[in-house]
Amino acid sequence: MEPQTELHGDTRSRINSICQDIQAMYDAGTPVFTKDSIRKIGEELKHFQTGERNNGAKITLKGIDGVDYEIVVDSPISQGGENEHIGGATWEIIYRSITYLTTCRDIEFFHFEKAYLPMWICAPIRKIGIGLEFKNPVTPPKEDFNIYQTIIQQWKTSQHFEQVQDILTSVEVPFVITKVIGLGLGPLVIKSHVFDRCVVQHALISVLRQNFSISSAYVQDPAYTSRDKNILHLAGLPVLEDPQGLLELDEYSILVAISPNLPIKDIVADICRPGIIIWNRLTLDPMSPSCGSRARKMIEDEYHTVPFPDHEGFRNLVMLVRKST
Repeated sequence: MEPQTELHGDTRSRINSICQDIQAMYDAGTPVFTKDSIRKIGEELKHFQTGERNNGAKITLKGIDGVDYEIVVDSPISQGGENEHIGGATWEIIYRSITYLTTCRDIEFFHFEKAYLPMWICAPIRKIGIGLEFKNPVTPPKEDFNIYQTIIQQWKTSQHFEQVQDILTSVEVPFVITKVIGLGLGPLVIKSHVFDRCVVQHALISVLRQNFSISSAYVQDPAYTSRDKNILHLAGLPVLEDPQGLLELDEYSILVAISPNLPIKDIVADICRPGIIIWNRLTLDPMSPSCGSRARKMIEDEYHTVPFPDHEGFRNLVMLVRKST
């Protein structure tokens, strides 16, 4: 065996062993996510957001095996490419699913110091808007909220909105709901276009607040720019910084998470049981699971499933209502 081949073989064996170890811990009930671990990485994130660590830093995070790992958070790469989304959070938390943690990836993409970490911090380059078709023209910021309101009014005259209202008025909720939280619903303005799909998803948060007479409603997405935040302020939707939205979740919450860039099903299965959840359906492909077995069991055993009507802004969704105990 050639030395290089032997080295790769040893590395592959080590990667396989780590993946099997993580899977065994998961099967034994070890949580991948806890509110304490989410809160801890949120505190680390604040040091970057406040400018204390603008050039990157070494930080220590606890793995799901209980061991502390020191990782290097690299400094931001200068943005400005043609397809880059400018203006979101410079630093953000990366969340990894149990499927990711237990999948034996290519050696060149495997970082041993992060192998047991379901979360870490990075300075991302966002590629948003590639291949999208925009219905609305490029507009100046002063017109953003007017267009936002126009899109919502159009949606509220649609058959889809009637179907949503029928479902919300007919569903039986045997417990109190006190807040609604939208996670990862995407930026409202992309390449200076107000984007219909994300607008109606945010409008759903306001509709849920009204239908269930909820006083508190929040949204969170690190991709929000100042233009997005201005629209949301005018719409009466307070923006939470990551990971506060996850920490706010509890049994009295409605969670709306439509194709978020985080393993929301795995996270929820470990940290809480929201009263109502609206999110993407489970994938049926066993080779590409959308979540781990714990999340699937939670959905099947602890929630009633209510079909959610399809729409260009609400593809392949389902509403879950927690069963009364």
